[in-house]
Amino acid sequence: MIELRSTLGVVEVGILEMGSVGKTCLVYSLLIAASLAGCATPQYQTVYRYELPEDSKGLACLQDCEQKKETCQSDCKARYQACQKDIEPLVEERYLQALKEYENDLRHYALALRQYEIQQWLYWPHDYWPHHRGFYAYPWPGPYFPPPYFSPVMPTREGVKAALEKEKCQADCGCLSAYDTCYVGCGGKRIPETICINNCGNTGKSVKP
Repeated sequence: MIELRSTLGVVEVGILEMGSVGKTCLVYSLLIAASLAGCATPQYQTVYRYELPEDSKGLACLQDCEQKKETCQSDCKARYQACQKDIEPLVEERYLQALKEYENDLRHYALALRQYEIQQWLYWPHDYWPHHRGFYAYPWPGPYFPPPYFSPVMPTREGVKAALEKEKCQADCGCLSAYDTCYVGCGGKRIPETICINNCGNTGKSVKP
């Protein structure tokens, strides 16, 4: 049996009913896990800073960029909503199909679980593995069925619809990338910056290229 207690970030380990080899391996494993947790790799993300053009002509040009972006986004949203309506009949069809597959997977899971339970009841106890000076006198007395680790997850209509929308409907029409091109073409600047977003430590929050 293993008891873990955490006090001020220090993990105290109590090990009962284990041999010396098992204790050593467990302690080493815990030390390695603790060291890895303390040395997590920083995660970075690239963001962009926009600087306006310096002349009035460039500023006027940006107004046209903004208008084109708004039009692009509006048209993209309208097409996406129309696509959502078009796939409604397919959503119902795919949802019913997913339910049938779930029922089939659930039956297989129940069968595998039952086989595993029977195996534990009949074969696993050591009474069925006669020992002689530490060696097994007979081979495994029956077929081995591994435990079914993951039970099937029941599908939802919302999940099926989301998957179909991702497959059939275009959510990103490239409006922002077109706007960035227009912005730079008008004399503006789009400056990338790399910032730390997680496990930053002493690296700081912003690292410029």
